[in-house]
Amino acid sequence: MPSPKRTAAALGELVSSGELSAHVKISLLRIGQGFMLAAGLAIPGGILVASFPGFGDYVLPTLEFLRQIPPVAWIPVFILLLGIGELTKLAVIVYAAFFPIFVNTILGMTQIDHQYWEVARLLQFSRREILGELILPAAAPSLIAGLRLGLSNSWRALVAAEMLAAFSGLGYMLMAARSLVRMEEMFIGIATIGLLGLLFDWGWKALEKYLLVWRNR
Repeated sequence: MPSPKRTAAALGELVSSGELSAHVKISLLRIGQGFMLAAGLAIPGGILVASFPGFGDYVLPTLEFLRQIPPVAWIPVFILLLGIGELTKLAVIVYAAFFPIFVNTILGMTQIDHQYWEVARLLQFSRREILGELILPAAAPSLIAGLRLGLSNSWRALVAAEMLAAFSGLGYMLMAARSLVRMEEMFIGIATIGLLGLLFDWGWKALEKYLLVWRNR
């Protein structure tokens, strides 16, 4: 096990050389792109399935089957199909984040009080007004919970993908340190991954508190 002194010295070298910040930036860029794409697919998909139960009965069994498969299991398949480039990491992130967001979007939609739909019909809301004034506010607690869980899942999946199919990023940094038997760099990478994940979670809590301030009134 590396001593605190050796670990601190290694951290100073990684920071001063810019190596740590470079890996962090690449991982954050990948998670940002993949997470936004997953949310862009999962939220409309969840609204569509919840709005049309017949369509949901058709697609949900397949999606439930896929949801049981961990994202890491797909990494070898993605490598064969997409290569070892950025598309593989993007596919893993999207797969990991999609299902929590999708399921919580459906849950939020189905929990909207029937009386709210009646009021929307009486006021003759347009589709845009129904989405902006009814669905999104009413489903916001469940939706934010899904986004928070999806980001957490995709962050862990990204690190696994970078360990197996990347030449940059925090996951690659861990594997490179392992191959060179640099234990202090491995612990620095692990601590950085945990700290960034914690900051993500704190950020979602703050955002939830800000957006759902009406719930506490």
